[in-house]
This record gives sequence, structure tokens and C-alpha cells, in this order.
Amino acid sequence: MVMKMEEGERQVFWDSVLELNDFQKDALNELGSIASCHAVTSLAEMTGVTINIEVPTVEVVSIENTEKLIRVEKIVAGIFVQLSGGFSGYLQVLFPEKSAFRLVDMLLGRMPGETKNIETEMEASALMETGNILASSFCSAIADFLQFALMPTPPSFAFDMMGAMVESAIVAVVQTQESEHFILLRCDFQEEERNAIYGYILLFPQQDSLKEILSSLEAAAAGGEIK
Repeated sequence: MVMKMEEGERQVFWDSVLELNDFQKDALNELGSIASCHAVTSLAEMTGVTINIEVPTVEVVSIENTEKLIRVEKIVAGIFVQLSGGFSGYLQVLFPEKSAFRLVDMLLGRMPGETKNIETEMEASALMETGNILASSFCSAIADFLQFALMPTPPSFAFDMMGAMVESAIVAVVQTQESEHFILLRCDFQEEERNAIYGYILLFPQQDSLKEILSSLEAAAAGGEIK
């Protein structure tokens, strides 16, 4: 499978995406939409500006084939958290460089295009808070649906090459749990009169937990609980 994003920085290639049935696809997409809407609401409250969001895309991707992602030599800002509670796992939120700069401009009340690098603690904190909001919203959407508590650890932040960021996450994952796939969500949002901002959420659940998530979502979609 080849997925081509808009703009050069969005060009990411995926191999071996897990085949899902229609119920699972619909349920995952709806879950992503709920999480994204919650995140946008929180961001709007934090910034005091109107933020629009597009319908997110969600895939389940094989860890064995992430070298296609790692080859994309783009700088990203991201956070990494460990999850516990209803299931254990890890979650990573990544913002490509240009989107990270636009986020900092918006969050710190700067003119569009003013941020050129992530150099200060204030800039890093703004991105870490945004990543934490997205991570918490996604965790809450899953936890609310599956009816269990899902608790993230305090986030760690980095501003580095995308390959290095994803590879470090995978190393942590494979050393501590059995995982073959991860859930990838891409969300796009835009503050009025600014360029689009997009980010990626990568959820690495234990393999048994992933099966439970997909089975529960499929049952809910088939039963009409998710519309």
C-alpha cells in the first residue's frame, strides 16, 4: 500500500497495513473522529480561537515494516508516553517540523511564520502540552468506549528526525511487550487564516490488547453503538 500525503513533507510510505473488515474500519475512524474533536475543543479553549478539523485517517500498521516510515528524513516534534490500566502499551504523538512551528505561533500568539526553530523551554512546553492533549483525548476515547481506565505517564518530549523518533519508540515497545502492529491516526486541523497543521498519533498496544480493541469496536459497529 502506498499513501501519498499532500505537500512534500507529507510523503510517507506504508507497507503491510493490517487488513480490516468494514465494521472495524468504520469503528476505528469514528474513534479517531471522537478523539480529534475532543482534542480540538481543548485546544480552542486553551487558545481562545476557532479551530477546524478534517476527518482523521486511521490505519493498523505492521511494526516489521516501519522502515518505510523511518526512511522519511523529516524533523518532527513529539511526545512519548507509557500506558497502563485497562491495557498496557505506548503512545507517541508526532508533529512534522512546519506544523510544529505553526502550532507554536498559534499557541504563543505569534505572527504566522514567526517561529523558525524550537529553541526555548516555552516553545517545547507548548508543543508538549498540545501533544499531551491529543494523547489524552485518544486514550479517553478508547477508555470510555471499552469501559476501563487508561492512564498515561507524564510525557517525554523530543525534537528530532522522524526516523529516530519512531525507531526509539519501537525499541522501547519490543523490549517490554509483545506487539506486531500499531494503530496510526493522522489528524489535520486549522486555525482560521493560518496554514493547516497536522500530526500523527501512534498507539502501540500489546498484541492481545489490539485484538480486544478491534473485536470490541467491531461488535459495537455491528450493533449500531458506533454510527
